[in-house]
Amino acid sequence: PEGPPFLERWDVVRLIGRGGFGEVHEVRTDTGVTCAAKTLRLPVQLGDELLSMSSEIHRAVESERNLCRLRHTNIVRFLHIAQPEPATVVVFMELLNGRSLERFIDKKPLDEVTIRDFSKQICRALLYLHSRQPPVIHRDINCSNIIVCADNTRIKLIDFGLSIKLEQSVSHILTSTQSPKGTLNFMAPELLGAGESDSVQYSRESDIWAFGCSVYQMVSGARPFADARNFLGMAQLIERRGAPVLPDGRSAELRDFHSRCTAKDRRRRKSAQELLEHEFLTDRKLQLGFFSSF
Repeated sequence: PEGPPFLERWDVVRLIGRGGFGEVHEVRTDTGVTCAAKTLRLPVQLGDELLSMSSEIHRAVESERNLCRLRHTNIVRFLHIAQPEPATVVVFMELLNGRSLERFIDKKPLDEVTIRDFSKQICRALLYLHSRQPPVIHRDINCSNIIVCADNTRIKLIDFGLSIKLEQSVSHILTSTQSPKGTLNFMAPELLGAGESDSVQYSRESDIWAFGCSVYQMVSGARPFADARNFLGMAQLIERRGAPVLPDGRSAELRDFHSRCTAKDRRRRKSAQELLEHEFLTDRKLQLGFFSSF
């Protein structure tokens, strides 16, 4: 990847958005580059741990530098990751003109043609990420982290769960409990301790579950598990009911596609490659042999 988009400094043009961990600004750098900068500030107390924590964060940042090597039409372009202060990380990325899929949906169901088109693009991005060596796990797929570009036809994944990775890297220093971090309604059961393991392990399969939850929101207009208030409530909901059921009036192909993403047992979820071959995305009717693995 090329070097950083600045020599020494950057100036804030405007605030784009605010999240749980920090803010995103449009910035202009001293080399004339206009881009987006997301500032992540970790909630730490100054003290003896600052030095060890700073190096832990540095290690996590270094391990994420491969994000700057990603080149895909459906993935935001990462330009640079900097650590200007011990507990502060700034992620520079291309400035996108568009709005989040959450805003695009605006609590109203999308038609199946649009759902198919967007799902195909998200699956292509996931296939690209999950096929890399080592695989790149997004960790925080949800409708706020999918941007619908201004033409209303192209989508891009943004905001890879770097804040999750950073907080995990210093969780033994922070006093907060070792609960999984991410967008609650989109978290796979195995991340909530409802599955086979108590350790929080993000994976290709947990990305696929979160994608399935995004499909649910495109279909219904609402976030899945909207009544879940905390991790325990969410885990119990999934334990009792499994994945949220799509509302009536949708095609059998779409229903089947959604169910392949949201199997409670992560080993039964389809991969991005298999989903791209699913009849909902290919428009083919069920072919012989598609269910041969069952």
